[in-house]
Amino acid sequence: MLILLLAVALDPTAHAREVARKLPFAHDAMLELRREAGAISDPALRAAVEAQILAPWLPSEAWAYAHLAEARKLLGEPELQLPPQRKGDFGAAPGGACEESHHGYPGGLAVHSLANLLHARALAKVYEHVYGIHLDDGALVAAAIWHDSLKAATLPWQQDGSCGPEPKIAGTPGHHVLGLAAGILRHLPKDLLITIAAAHDPQKACDWLQAASILATGEKTTCPPVRTEGYITHFADADYELTGLAWKRYIEKAPKGWARYDALQFDGNELLLFSRSP
Repeated sequence: MLILLLAVALDPTAHAREVARKLPFAHDAMLELRREAGAISDPALRAAVEAQILAPWLPSEAWAYAHLAEARKLLGEPELQLPPQRKGDFGAAPGGACEESHHGYPGGLAVHSLANLLHARALAKVYEHVYGIHLDDGALVAAAIWHDSLKAATLPWQQDGSCGPEPKIAGTPGHHVLGLAAGILRHLPKDLLITIAAAHDPQKACDWLQAASILATGEKTTCPPVRTEGYITHFADADYELTGLAWKRYIEKAPKGWARYDALQFDGNELLLFSRSP
């Protein structure tokens, strides 16, 4: 126990990484996401997505890091704070704030992202079967992996096993706008950026992309129309509804702190059982 406490005190993210490795459903989801990223046919997009998995943070060259006061004024966000530079671990990250959201455990980000990807592909098959529309699978894969990736930076693990709450930017959880800013700096095409931006709400996608552009470059950008892939990305993200309920029911009965996640090692299916409870 003393060794565990020392490890957490030194690096809670490293401890979360070890917990995620021991959760089969989280470990397997991370492996599958990396395989999917590596299978993207477009070389430039494949490289960008793989880089985002390895370095899920806002690149240090973002304009707002050097001009925070100006960014606050341009965005009308006087309390705006940026995550620490070069801090984040996709495989260890939670999928949501630990006490009040969804997938709030080490590796939860990978599990949620994989579910979103599978949902997106299933929806794409429906559109193709019913309407004869062939959608861009590479864009769906990239959006599913990219959309929540900055949670690795905005929901850092604390020594007591907590994470969150997450601050908002432009009226939405901060990871969304920060992830778009990272996409701008990693040279994603605008059609893909607006697809990612649509994840939270297609009607507000342009607002969030413009806020991201200010963080990344200090200037607003123009927005292309939201494509069908953007609407699919939005609907695919609904994974959080059922899993959020399951997670909240689980934490009501589970131990506190790191023991909460250790308990999942013995019965990860418990989350599913709670989702079925009346």
